[in-house]
Amino acid sequence: MKCKDVQADLLDYLEGILDEMRTKEMEEHIQECEGCRMEMNGLKQVIAGLESGNDSIVVPEDFMTGVRARVSTTQKGRRTFIPNHRLRVMMGMAAVLFLLVFMGTAVATNGFGSVMDWWKDSTNKQTEQVESYIEQGLGEKLNLVAESNGVKVTITNVVADDIQTLIYYEVEDRKKENKYGINFTEGLKIANQDRDWDKEDDSTFSPINSSSALYSEKDYVYKGELGALPMSAEEGTIQLELTKLEKMINQSSEGEGSEGIPGGSNEFIEGKWHFDIPVKKHPALVYAIKKETKIEGNPVIFDKVTIAPTATILSYRYRNDNDEKNMEYLQMASIESDGTFVYPIMGSGGGGGSAAGWNSTEATFESLYFNQPKEIRVHMGPASFFVEDSARFAIDPSKELPQTFEYLGSGISIDSIKVGKPTEVVMTEELKPKRKYETLHFHFYDKDGQGSSGNRRDGYYRDKEGHTYKASENFHRLNELEQPRFFSTNHQIELSTDDGKEPFVPIGIEIEGYSITTFYDQVIEIPLD
Repeated sequence: MKCKDVQADLLDYLEGILDEMRTKEMEEHIQECEGCRMEMNGLKQVIAGLESGNDSIVVPEDFMTGVRARVSTTQKGRRTFIPNHRLRVMMGMAAVLFLLVFMGTAVATNGFGSVMDWWKDSTNKQTEQVESYIEQGLGEKLNLVAESNGVKVTITNVVADDIQTLIYYEVEDRKKENKYGINFTEGLKIANQDRDWDKEDDSTFSPINSSSALYSEKDYVYKGELGALPMSAEEGTIQLELTKLEKMINQSSEGEGSEGIPGGSNEFIEGKWHFDIPVKKHPALVYAIKKETKIEGNPVIFDKVTIAPTATILSYRYRNDNDEKNMEYLQMASIESDGTFVYPIMGSGGGGGSAAGWNSTEATFESLYFNQPKEIRVHMGPASFFVEDSARFAIDPSKELPQTFEYLGSGISIDSIKVGKPTEVVMTEELKPKRKYETLHFHFYDKDGQGSSGNRRDGYYRDKEGHTYKASENFHRLNELEQPRFFSTNHQIELSTDDGKEPFVPIGIEIEGYSITTFYDQVIEIPLD
């Protein structure tokens, strides 16, 4: 398989809805390809953050409607325009999913009345941070200008360290007709990438891996940030060449005509803009550590802390030694240093993979560089576990529906089956006060075995005190809930045969097991020698 094919199917892979052959191909590629492992791990952390109710975001009730189609459309063009929220080290799919959380939301946190208020505040803080970098000698203030076809592009600042390079720019339409931004997958080229980057064996490789939208008060002026992988050399020049710019459109759910965060229109203006951007990497502080703990009998080892001007990265690994509970992911809630707390950067993460039974990952936090910590305290977050508990239940489409069965004391009902291409199934689950599981791992099978499926699910959030909230109506309130867990109760399922030639007629459902989430208050003290 090619990387682009793997990345296009990552959501389906993580949801477990690919057929057996496709799943095996994905796993073989991911095992061998570091880039795709980083994509997958980054996406895992985004999904984990959303499901555990990260308190830095508020999502509208209809957020999940059409999300898969929007991800698919964006991924095809590889266009990712991200409103800046101190985002760093973004990988493609993770960035796309994170974008969907913010693009067009009506309300942001911290008392902001609209996403525009949040965006303005976020951009102001980012501007202050860049100015601080420059004052500390960790960045360069530039004024590199190129104009073509009536559009002026200015590279204003650059900040570089061992983790990433951040390039800040402005685009002004001198004709005063539109706003244009840089699309980092179309019309952008780094002329010296083969020489100055450790190039991956991929013809589509580019050092530029993210693009963030910044708020601009000026008409016909677009501000943005490009994120790039660090150069191989400590000092050098980025030869940035632009041959077209994308027209920006406002995207907002606050009503027609209201100002919103700009997104790509897929309409371009052509020209020639060339820049030689001087870059000097500033070294990160790297601490090798070997701190161990256990979560539910599973060993967890913290291997390394990397503190750079733009981010703090915690590298850790865990191994599943508990035969009864397989740890699917483990999150860190925050890092503390001398009373200062830094939190995970949504959309970031990844790296590592699996080796010798260990699952390696990286958690990316806001920077502690200026704190110069001698010790950090890692506050553990939630972990998700898969519990194997298989069961098999027969279905007879010719008999009257609903058809019900019981799993772990809770009723599950097949409410409707509409045979076709695809076959549509509605399945509901009973939510008892003390339901043992949160979400099921399952598949339907026909007379020839398992087919492929898609699943849109809804359900309820249950907080620490046991209070229940309908997910589709209360997703925007997650920041108010303490330790929310998602319990699935409704599934809209599409089933197809492997070859797609004949309708899929289900004759049964097989449950492999279920997932549960556990929250931890454990704090790990790590000296930095």
